Amino acid sequence: MFQWIQSKKWVPDLVFGAFFALTLGFIDYALQGSSGLIASLLIGASFFFVREYSYAAVALVAIGSITEVSLGLLPTIAGFAVVALVFASSALGSRFWSLMIMVSSMVSGIVVAYHTAFSASAFSQISGINVYNTDGRFWMFMLAAASVVGLNGLAWLLGGFIIEFYRQRYTTRERDLVQGHNLKTMLEMAEQNQRFLIASDLNESVLQRVSSMLTLTDGARYAARLEPEIATRTLDRLAEIIRVTHGETRRLFDMLNKSVQVAAAPPNINDLETLAAQLRVEGYPARLNHNGTRLALIPSAELAVYRIVFDAVDNVRKHAPLGTEIDIDFNWSDAGMQVIVKDNGIEVANRGTAAAQSAGIDIAEAVETDLDSLTAEITGPGITGMRERAQLFEGNIEAHFVPGVGFTLNALFPGVEDYLQERAR
Repeated sequence: MFQWIQSKKWVPDLVFGAFFALTLGFIDYALQGSSGLIASLLIGASFFFVREYSYAAVALVAIGSITEVSLGLLPTIAGFAVVALVFASSALGSRFWSLMIMVSSMVSGIVVAYHTAFSASAFSQISGINVYNTDGRFWMFMLAAASVVGLNGLAWLLGGFIIEFYRQRYTTRERDLVQGHNLKTMLEMAEQNQRFLIASDLNESVLQRVSSMLTLTDGARYAARLEPEIATRTLDRLAEIIRVTHGETRRLFDMLNKSVQVAAAPPNINDLETLAAQLRVEGYPARLNHNGTRLALIPSAELAVYRIVFDAVDNVRKHAPLGTEIDIDFNWSDAGMQVIVKDNGIEVANRGTAAAQSAGIDIAEAVETDLDSLTAEITGPGITGMRERAQLFEGNIEAHFVPGVGFTLNALFPGVEDYLQERAR
């Protein structure tokens, strides 16, 4: 669930935002009429922006609460649901903005509680406390404020605990995956070493028998001149040695050929899952997505695609700071395939204007650099190698910087149907 939410940018926000806005809006409309609907929709809309534009969620919570107070409403159902927003922001959003949403929710909740406690339209008695006198209203306000602070704090802590628990389990599983891949590679190398040792022994035996064959051949040649019978026996012995040597040579060939097959097994698109896991372990949040029905390509085509993606993410490793997000998106169709590798390395490096100024970066110079990146042509041996690999399968490579965000590589293979395994057979 968390992996699906984190791998999609807007779809989960739209789904949950529409659910909360419509559901809570309908309930508040039924309880408090159109005024309740307005306040409820404002608060419910904050779920749309909880991850991507968290500052908008903070603003909507505050505006919704101000609307409640301005219209003289009792606490809306949407107001209580803000606790779920705090939980979601703590689990899915950044730490800073989740704190801002929690503070906004607490302040807004306390304002609504104050309005409700000291409003004449409030209930006359709550849990045995008479709220028509000053003390009753005060204690009602204190009880509501404590509940607001406690629930929001608990939701924030619970969201942080759940996401950390998930990350620990997810990281452990990915480390196991990478470790399993490394152990498999080590096992294959150990098996190869054993095969080389066996091949060395076979090779030594073959050399000894070849030496014997040379000696017998020379003896048979001289014996043929003096005693033909001895030459015949010598040739029989030589034929036997040749048969044995042929068998050992065949075993040596099979052993070496098997070793080469194991060593030369090329990586394919499936191995990109392991590559993405390795990136996440190293500190680069990587997401691998397949859109459309995936096609089974011939091994050489899958190797070319793997190398293009590997070189692209290796470039991120070299030039982007830790924490850079990497998206690897495959778009499949019956007639073509597109691979997009993009990162936000520039955004991470220059996170916010204040961070840039504190690091001594000239903002005007940064803007000029962003403008130059719009027309700059990406060159270099790495890009050239990617283009050559893509051209082997009638593909093309486009690479460019996205100002203020990062680097994007677009690999397009319009004729992928020509390289399917089924047709290759």
